[in-house]
Amino acid sequence: MSTMLPWYYWPCAPAQLSLAQGEVHIWCASLALPAARMAELATVLTPAEQEHAARFRSAQARQQFMAARAILRLILSRYLGLLPQQLRLRTNPWGKPELDPEPASLQPRLTFNLSHSEALALYAVTGGRAIGIDLEYLRPLPEAELEQLAARYFAPAEYRTLLSLADEEKLPAFFRCWTSKEAYVKARGQGLALPLDAFEVSLTPASPARLLASTEEPDAPQHWSLLAIEPAPAYTAALAVEGHIEHVAYFRWNDQEPSLFAT
Repeated sequence: MSTMLPWYYWPCAPAQLSLAQGEVHIWCASLALPAARMAELATVLTPAEQEHAARFRSAQARQQFMAARAILRLILSRYLGLLPQQLRLRTNPWGKPELDPEPASLQPRLTFNLSHSEALALYAVTGGRAIGIDLEYLRPLPEAELEQLAARYFAPAEYRTLLSLADEEKLPAFFRCWTSKEAYVKARGQGLALPLDAFEVSLTPASPARLLASTEEPDAPQHWSLLAIEPAPAYTAALAVEGHIEHVAYFRWNDQEPSLFAT
C-alpha cells in the first residue's frame, strides 16, 4: 500500500529551484481551472500553440492542452530564469517535446516530460538525461477488454503475471504496467518505433517499479530506473529515467489551498 500523500498536499516549490546530480523534480497540477485563470495562461502560449489548441473539437480537450502547455512553460521558466514566452520548445522526430538547444549558452541544461489525464497533469524535470512520465486515470475496464489489451501490448511474461493475479488486483496492476511501459517509451523518445511488448516491467502489487528485461536492448535494465507514483485517488503514474535516481522532490504547481481539491 502506498503511503504517498495526494498531490494537493505536496509542498509548493521553493523560490530558488536547483537540481542536484541524479535528482528529479515531479510537479502536479490541476487542469480544472476557472476561465479567468485560463485567460492568463493563454497569454504565455505561442501563436503556434494556440493554433494547435484551436484544432481540438472538444472544448475540454482544448482547455486541457492549453493549460498543460502553459503550466509547462511556467515551470521550466522558473529553472531557467527566463520569461515563459521566451522558451523555445520543439518536438523530436517522434513527437517528444524538448527544449531547443539554442542558444548554446542556455544553462542549466534541462530535460523534461509531461503527461495529463482527465483533470490532472504531471511534469518531470531533471538535468541532462532522458526522462519520461505517464499518468493515467484508473477508468473501469471489463475483464475481457483488459485481458485483450494486455495480450496485444504486454510482453508474454507480463501477460501471464497479470492473469495470475486475483480479480481485484488486475485493474491496478494493468495500469501499473501500462504507465511504466509508456513512461519508458516516452523517455526513450522513439514513439511507436519501440513496441510495448519488446520489454518487460514489474507489475505485481508487492514489486517496486522496475525494468526487468528488453529484447531490443538486453542491458537496458542496468541503465534505467522506474518509479511508481500515486498522485491522487483513482490515478496512477510512472517515471522512467536514464541512470540512477538519487532523490525525488514533489511539488504542486497550483497555488490554491489544498482543501479546494480535497473533495
